[in-house]
Amino acid sequence: MDRKIIVSGVGCCLVDRLYNHLPFGSEVFAPFLTRTEGDGGLSPGRLVFKEEFDRFAGVDFLRLLPRLTGGQQAETMNVGGPCIVALIHAAQLSGDAAACRFYGCHGNDDDGRFLLSALRKTPVDLAAYRLEKGDVTASTIVLSDPDYDGGNGERVFINTIGASWKYRPDEPDDAFFASDVVVFGGTALVPQIHDSLTALLVAAKAKGCFTVVNTVFDFRNEKAHPDRKWPLGESDDSYRHIDLLITDCEEALRLSGKRSTAEALAFFRSNGAGAGAIVITNGARDVSLYASGKRFTATSTTLPVSEAVAEELKKGSRGDTTGCGDNFAGGVIASVIAQLRQERRLLDLTEACRWGIVSGGFTCFYMGGTWFEKYPGEKRELIAPYYEKYLKQTTHAE
Repeated sequence: MDRKIIVSGVGCCLVDRLYNHLPFGSEVFAPFLTRTEGDGGLSPGRLVFKEEFDRFAGVDFLRLLPRLTGGQQAETMNVGGPCIVALIHAAQLSGDAAACRFYGCHGNDDDGRFLLSALRKTPVDLAAYRLEKGDVTASTIVLSDPDYDGGNGERVFINTIGASWKYRPDEPDDAFFASDVVVFGGTALVPQIHDSLTALLVAAKAKGCFTVVNTVFDFRNEKAHPDRKWPLGESDDSYRHIDLLITDCEEALRLSGKRSTAEALAFFRSNGAGAGAIVITNGARDVSLYASGKRFTATSTTLPVSEAVAEELKKGSRGDTTGCGDNFAGGVIASVIAQLRQERRLLDLTEACRWGIVSGGFTCFYMGGTWFEKYPGEKRELIAPYYEKYLKQTTHAE
């Protein structure tokens, strides 16, 4: 296939402000850590809405921030969000093989202007990224502790949804549904899209799109019903219209209402006709993957992290873990693009996850989720050696 693969994504795009080297186990953090599910406190690996934290702590988070950070300034300000970061990375790896478009909105404020300026330096088409007047742009303050979990690192996210509350499910247009691949990324932070996800997936499948959903911590539903599993759209019917579901371990457990990865995979497989393929990441631990045989060759296996990346991190080549999952998703999507161009009858999920794993690992070498290339193809050139080493690592393991 010579033509470009058209990829359209809708979901989370925001400004990330990152603060690094903050010890979550310190006395400074202790009074503000969560005590019960959905109470609005801080919890490593999870996201909380700023308004809910303000209620929990009894103080505006921005007033408390200097205390938590020891007065340091944000180490970096970057483009964040599970949809846009995944699309940017997929576009950077794919080059001329794909055209990636983002659907969403931003506010008329400094953060919105920063996002527009930064996004214009990426290969993603912004024609459908619109202004929402009178609202602030979505943003997240990311507090990072690289020593957490035995040195694997973790983050806390304090999120302001802002203008994303206003983005409607009727805004993805005919061109969106005419795409080869559609990505619904981090829609829990774009509430109207998230609540209409079943209908959007049905519409995409009716047009023959390859559908990808990559998730984010759903604080809204965690707060509303901490004792129930999270909804994904209007009903569990969503899953049978998903060709590829990418989620992390905690999100998988909360979406399924189960207590183990194996049980969560069984839920995603059996619900309705089941998701076509499921990938569950777990930080620096093995990735679990399953494919039913619909769009990917049937498989059920696990893959390890990249030994080459781990060795580099031991040498001190470290940024932080922000955006690892988003770039993992982008690497998987880039492989899907490449395999669709090869016109394979069934795609190879293991191969796609190889690109995801080295992409997520490479993110640990710099601060923030988005890498701004000095020239087209730079990021692929940097990641390719890790892919080659990982291919040998996993082929040998087989």
